[in-house]
Amino acid sequence: MNYRMLLFSGIVTMAIGIGLGIIFATLFATPYVGGLYREQKYGFMAIGATIGFLMGVSQEAIRQLKQKQDPE
Repeated sequence: MNYRMLLFSGIVTMAIGIGLGIIFATLFATPYVGGLYREQKYGFMAIGATIGFLMGVSQEAIRQLKQKQDPE
């Protein structure tokens, strides 16, 4: 397996996940001003980054395994 390609794919989809997390945080913003709600954007960004990284790495791993299996 090409680990550099796995890492690159994970980082690219992680960036997309962070962007989606920021978008969701602004769309679903709460009108409350407490400390918990102020840091809500960072939670959405962390969740988006984690899901994006895991999806990117798994998708690339499946693609590489499929290419390896097809010639056989």
